Amino acid sequence: MREAVIDTNVLVYDTFEDSVYHESASKLLDDLDRWLVPLISIYEYVWLLKGLSISLIDAKEKLLEYTTCEKFRIVKEDLEDIRWAISILEEENLSLARFNDKVILSIAFHRGVPLATYDIKLRKQAIKLELPVIPELPQST
Repeated sequence: MREAVIDTNVLVYDTFEDSVYHESASKLLDDLDRWLVPLISIYEYVWLLKGLSISLIDAKEKLLEYTTCEKFRIVKEDLEDIRWAISILEEENLSLARFNDKVILSIAFHRGVPLATYDIKLRKQAIKLELPVIPELPQST
């Protein structure tokens, strides 16, 4: 079974057809058998929709489209993920602004599941932990 932990930006790129990675994100979600979506990614996704002044009706429709899909599985972060994330922030002397990313990374790392993200910093962190990252991105020249 092909599964991955889904970062918020995959949902965002899939949602907006005019986004740079829309086709890639849609194909990625189509190709996976199971989407492991961290609860924190759902919160980030809703906050982004709010920030873009997306109506409640449209946001509800999109959330239902994702959450009722047979591939969708919500993943709740646990105490280990929270402790790990905050300790990594401390070790790397990073801002609390990176906390959500570290929680998402922890979920993938501790479950041994690939991470699906377009976030370059998060991708680098995952690779440093020898965690598979999808999709492949074009190399910049």
